[in-house]
Amino acid sequence: MDSYNKGLKNYYEEDDIMKNNRIINIIVFFFILDFIILNIICFLTYNYIKLCKVEPVISDTLSINNENYSVKEKKEISDVKQELDNKIESRSSDWNLLLVNSNNAIPNNYMVEVSTIENYHKVDIRIAEPLNAMLQEARKQGLNPIICSGYRTHEYQKYLFNRKINQYRNQGYSYEKSHTLAARWIAIPGTSEHETGLAVDIVSRDYQILDEKQEQTDVQKWLMENSYKYGFTLRYALDKENITMINYEPWHYRFVGIENATYMKENNLCLEEYIDYLKQIE
Repeated sequence: MDSYNKGLKNYYEEDDIMKNNRIINIIVFFFILDFIILNIICFLTYNYIKLCKVEPVISDTLSINNENYSVKEKKEISDVKQELDNKIESRSSDWNLLLVNSNNAIPNNYMVEVSTIENYHKVDIRIAEPLNAMLQEARKQGLNPIICSGYRTHEYQKYLFNRKINQYRNQGYSYEKSHTLAARWIAIPGTSEHETGLAVDIVSRDYQILDEKQEQTDVQKWLMENSYKYGFTLRYALDKENITMINYEPWHYRFVGIENATYMKENNLCLEEYIDYLKQIE
């Protein structure tokens, strides 16, 4: 009887040991499994981050000169590289890219904080410093730029627009035709960049007539070449009239910021085209 009980005891002790071993084996198995899964996750995360940074595109293995790629693939890689080279941080909703034209009126709640520059002209306070720097640099070059128009109130814009209409009316045009012609030179009230305080008309002191001959002055030649360095762009270019719907004005400069103005100049874009580009990449 004693030997039976002893044998039974040994049996249960061995069974407990086997159970414990199985538990340990299960724990070890899940530990190893967790370790493997963690490594897989880390590997996938690392490669996903690399992919988001588009590192493979700009690596040597994807060089557009690689003979393993077709003409189409090389062009796609080239386009991606170009996109990276031209990557900009601006958004179409930025304050300095406010689009104001015949199809985009100034928002009803738009407020302008103005600053006085050049004795009595007013502009948005945020563009006063770069504007002053641009004018001072032009004068260091022996030029004589002067501002002939800056910020305008809505009432003053209405006065200028109606005066232009009357000029055409006096030439025999109907009111409708006069209105259409006037809008090519003077923005309809509520759609003028001057009402935002972000635009200025700059002319040469030696030639202050607002016509195409203005582009022949040394002042305009310098501004057209250098204004982007201070964040300004020639708003109504000759080859963009069909887009801006405003006649060529080689005196009207709009502040958009240095980065934006630089990109626009390098790619020959007017503000409408540039904002369309930003919206596409956004």
